[in-house]
Amino acid sequence: MRFFKKINIIIATLLILLLLVIESTFTFSDERNILIKDVVISKTNNFHNVSFNQELNLDYLIREAIDKGIPLVFKLTLKVVKINDIFPTKTIKKEVRYYQIKYKALRKIYTILDINEQKYEYKNMDEAIRKMLKIESLEFSFIDDGMHYELWLNASLERKKLPKPLQVNFFDSTWSMSSGNSIHKIGKLN
Repeated sequence: MRFFKKINIIIATLLILLLLVIESTFTFSDERNILIKDVVISKTNNFHNVSFNQELNLDYLIREAIDKGIPLVFKLTLKVVKINDIFPTKTIKKEVRYYQIKYKALRKIYTILDINEQKYEYKNMDEAIRKMLKIESLEFSFIDDGMHYELWLNASLERKKLPKPLQVNFFDSTWSMSSGNSIHKIGKLN
């Protein structure tokens, strides 16, 4: 009997330690979230344009990785969702776009490839990051039949496009950045 009590105590302490490790992993990841703000949706002809700013705190490890030439690719998922009172929401349109920051060591230049595949070059990392986090004139279209619609935006770091050694460490929350769904009403735009 005494043997089983010792095993139960050991198992309980291991579970508590495991829960503490998991909790600390998730609390540190909150600092690395992407915040989508200042969303502006406009309509010209049959196309909708969305522009917004993002807020992101890159820690020392990520900045060092950029300076070593590791490109950071971000994925932006745009969904247009039809809102129904009775039935669940229905996704009308889904688009995925990418933007990235990359350092070119030979030229000592930071290259930004934005959402619309425009290329920009900066000598300073902070200026490059500011440009990368400002999304302008993201154009999309859908068939608007006068119903109520929402625009769901989600930005995240594309971990699959990182070098393999950085992909392997699953529990490292440094490379887990996401905005979650940022929901905005489209409604009837004129």
